[in-house]
Amino acid sequence: MSFDYSNIAATALAQIEDKGREVTINYAGSDSYDPQTDTFTPDSATDTSVRAVFTKFNKKDVDGELIRATDKRLLIAGPSLSETPETGDTVTDGSNVYDVVNTELVQPADTVVLYMVQVRR
Repeated sequence: MSFDYSNIAATALAQIEDKGREVTINYAGSDSYDPQTDTFTPDSATDTSVRAVFTKFNKKDVDGELIRATDKRLLIAGPSLSETPETGDTVTDGSNVYDVVNTELVQPADTVVLYMVQVRR
């Protein structure tokens, strides 16, 4: 018997919608290679607005390299996104622009409950 995680994902969505704020994720896209012309064409970037919650990392997790003292963790409900933020993408919060450093998924079975996005200015 498998467990249905959709209720947990819906709860995460409702909580972040209630407590979070609007940010914009800019997906950088990737280059497409045309072997006939031996050229790369950049894919167009896309923006997605989503509600999210910023948190800090625990001091014990900060090592100065992988996680810096000024890094933040951005929590985004799984149902909010259709595409995972990756390195090279950015997150805009008001006038602040953050680079995506890493993204971890809370994904039991096939249901993405939460995106935990490490961002850096």
